[in-house]
Amino acid sequence: MLGIIGALMLGGAIFFITYTLKRASETSQAEERIGADWSGDNVKARPPFYVMLTKPFLDGPYQELAAGFWKAAQIAQWKKRLTSAGLRRNITPEQFVAAKFWLAIEVAVPLLMIYLFSAEPIPIWFPLGFTAILFFLPNIHVHQLRQVRQLEIRLALPYVVDLLCLSMEAGLDFMGAIAKVVDRAPPSPLTEELSGVLKDIQLGKTRAEAMRSMADRVDMTEMSSFVATLVSSDAMGASIGNVLRAQADTMRSERLVKAEKLGAQASQKILVPLVFFILPSVLLMIFGPIILSMIGVK
Repeated sequence: MLGIIGALMLGGAIFFITYTLKRASETSQAEERIGADWSGDNVKARPPFYVMLTKPFLDGPYQELAAGFWKAAQIAQWKKRLTSAGLRRNITPEQFVAAKFWLAIEVAVPLLMIYLFSAEPIPIWFPLGFTAILFFLPNIHVHQLRQVRQLEIRLALPYVVDLLCLSMEAGLDFMGAIAKVVDRAPPSPLTEELSGVLKDIQLGKTRAEAMRSMADRVDMTEMSSFVATLVSSDAMGASIGNVLRAQADTMRSERLVKAEKLGAQASQKILVPLVFFILPSVLLMIFGPIILSMIGVK
């Protein structure tokens, strides 16, 4: 009975591999659409491995089947995370969760066959643990991209705000200042988001709505505070140039405080390797020969 089950599973695995390769050759256009512009700066880059391995299943009924295991609220949350990571034009949240699902299936099936029919069965925790790791690996990838992008925006924000302030002091209005910064500033995720603000306004959104949409896309405390201050100042009729100048000074002060905090944390974290690794090694080098000579070891 086990032999029949093993033969059926082996045949299913061969059919699965053959069908996957066939689908991959037939979906070159989908591959180009999914794999384009992963860097966010219009530079062709190789898509992540979980997209490469599961791209035949990222559309049609396969995608619908996999995405059905996630609730609508969870799909919306992944949409927000992918947007803040700069991947909103590269992959939809449905495609992302489908990639997670099918990657786990592709790994779990052969590992399960090895576990059931190997002469020396592997521990059950190995296929389960390896499948779980690969299932959550795309989460880690998106989280890392999100952190890097938010850090780049955080570092560029005071410089861009200064440029906006200088442009407005030179006689431009706020939208003209944004257009000038997008045109002249070095490419970065922040200039990309400001370009999105201009496009939203051209499509009919108000300035406040476009700015709030940018804050939602970035999903960062500093950006949300900055946008809220600008929208409030604009609604009350205050001078945006003075507000931008004050915001730039505040951002620099906050960045300095955060750097000092990280420096203080680094001095505390270094105590662990110092006490448990460096100090014992130094003591061993100093007192080791003395102890050996005292016990008569040459």
